[in-house]
Amino acid sequence: MTGNGRLKSVLVVNDEPFIRRILSRMVAREGYSVAEASDGQDALNHLKKEPVDFVISDLEMPKMDGRQLLTRVKELYPNTKVLFVTAQGARRITVEAGKADADDYITKPFKNMEIAKTLSNLSIKRSRPMKSRSD
Repeated sequence: MTGNGRLKSVLVVNDEPFIRRILSRMVAREGYSVAEASDGQDALNHLKKEPVDFVISDLEMPKMDGRQLLTRVKELYPNTKVLFVTAQGARRITVEAGKADADDYITKPFKNMEIAKTLSNLSIKRSRPMKSRSD
C-alpha cells in the first residue's frame, strides 16, 4: 500500500496473453492492483487514463517495443518505475536496460519471489527521499 492507503498499482505489458496473465496473477497475489496491456501503445493508452506505480514490460513486442515504451514512460510519468521481464540473455538485457534507463530487469524463467522482491526493492528506492549533494 502507498502512504495514502491505496494499493500500489502495476501495469503488465506483454504481447503474449499467457505470459501476461501469469505475471498479472503473480503480482496480484503479492497485493498489488494490476492492469494489463498487450503492447507499448496499449500501455500508453492505459497510462493516459490511469497512471501506475510500476510497469512490468517485455522488451520485444509489436507496434512499440519495451525500449520505446520505457522512453515514453520516463518522459510522461517520471515517478513510474519500469521493470523489464525478458527471455533474452542476462548480459544483453543488462546493457539494453542500462542504456534505456530501466529501473530493473528479470530474465525468464522467473519466479514469483523474484518479482515480489524486485518490486519491493523498487518501492523502497522510490519512497526514500533523495539526498542532496551536500549530504
